[in-house]
Amino acid sequence: MTKYFTLLMFILVSSFILTSCNQPLRKQEEGLEENKEVEVKKQISLNGVFLNTTWGEVTQQLAEEYEEETGVSVNIELVRRDMIFQKMSLSIAGNASYDLFNVDYNWVPELVSTNSLLPLDTYMVKEQVDTEVFLPRALSLTQWNGKNGAYGEGGNNYGLPQTIHPHILWYRSDLFKKNKLKSEFKSKYGYNLTPPKTMDQFRDMAEFFNGKIVNGKKIYGWAGQASEGFGNVHTWLTFVYSNGGDVIDWNKMTSSLSTLEVIEATKTWIDLLQFSPPGINDYTFSEVSDDAAKGKVAMAIHWSWAADKVDDQAYSNTVGQWDFAQTPAMKASVPHLAGWTIVIPRTSKHPDEAFKFMVWLESKQNDIRQAQMGGGDPVRLSSYLDPTLKQVEVKGTDVKKFRRYEAVNEAMKTAKARPFFPQEEQWESIVTGYLHAAQLGEMSVEEALTKADEAVNDLLR
Repeated sequence: MTKYFTLLMFILVSSFILTSCNQPLRKQEEGLEENKEVEVKKQISLNGVFLNTTWGEVTQQLAEEYEEETGVSVNIELVRRDMIFQKMSLSIAGNASYDLFNVDYNWVPELVSTNSLLPLDTYMVKEQVDTEVFLPRALSLTQWNGKNGAYGEGGNNYGLPQTIHPHILWYRSDLFKKNKLKSEFKSKYGYNLTPPKTMDQFRDMAEFFNGKIVNGKKIYGWAGQASEGFGNVHTWLTFVYSNGGDVIDWNKMTSSLSTLEVIEATKTWIDLLQFSPPGINDYTFSEVSDDAAKGKVAMAIHWSWAADKVDDQAYSNTVGQWDFAQTPAMKASVPHLAGWTIVIPRTSKHPDEAFKFMVWLESKQNDIRQAQMGGGDPVRLSSYLDPTLKQVEVKGTDVKKFRRYEAVNEAMKTAKARPFFPQEEQWESIVTGYLHAAQLGEMSVEEALTKADEAVNDLLR
């Protein structure tokens, strides 16, 4: 009996020891499995190509935070605009591995038509992305239904908007408030000097300020991009849209540049150039911003996000002197809209992770943070109402840094994109030369636009 009892005790003790030993081993194995998952996560590395400007730089900075939060690294290359398209082509051809691209919105129809982009509707449902939070015209920059000219008509989502910058009117509020200038203006034109709402008022004020001596310095009426090679097209479109014109008859798919609305808008724009600084016909983005910052002009029709330049104390001598309003209306105020979006190439090796990063970057919190960091104007309505952004001041002053946001938010109710179809950049390349010829007086407006019609129709055939 004693022998059996001893044997039983031995078995029980052995069993207990084995069980005790196995528990830490099991926990260790489970821990190894968890570590493996973390390790796999850390091994995911996304590669993105962004424009080498403020919002690209901000994306680089925020990507470092994203890696700390998720373990997924996001390598952002900053390149020139033309290099983005080249790298996209390499990626689609399988000669490079990229997961994210920052693109000018007018490329979306072209990239979709060549099957270069990943449709994102399924991903949006999976990640429960609420598209209603975005400014409608900002979200429309990422959508296309395959129909030429269908901007604003919905369609598949191919990206998320990152920043928008519609044209707004910049005006020197300090000049508009000077009693002497107000009195002179009313005496000459018969009404009060206030920010112009119509194009006729804009002309009067451009003429009035042009050549004035202010603080010992000669100023000019206004400035806007007017250089050949897209700059002139971009400013001119605001005039065309504001006069109820369009550049293509989308029902017939023919050029409509020689319509009365476009001819009238073009003549108005060219007439106004006489009240601009010398060399205006070569003005790019930089010259307009520089002249505004240096106090050389009283007004400008320019992109909204560029307004940060005039409040940069290291760059500008007109800090706090500019205010912002809607672009003047011919028939209505319809500013030309520009913006940049984030898309995923269809060849991405990590589309799920790429989309998660996009959603994180364009979250409510990060839309505000990108603005605070100087990354361009937000794409969510809530950001324009956010009290923290409303209270931000230019360092060392009581000037509200984002005072333009009321004008931007209003502009986004009517702003209109460039012609939305796959050949848009080719269209711009054609039109810019004819506009330049009209600017220089080498052709009449009617002749230039008729010839442009012919050349565009050749493209569309």
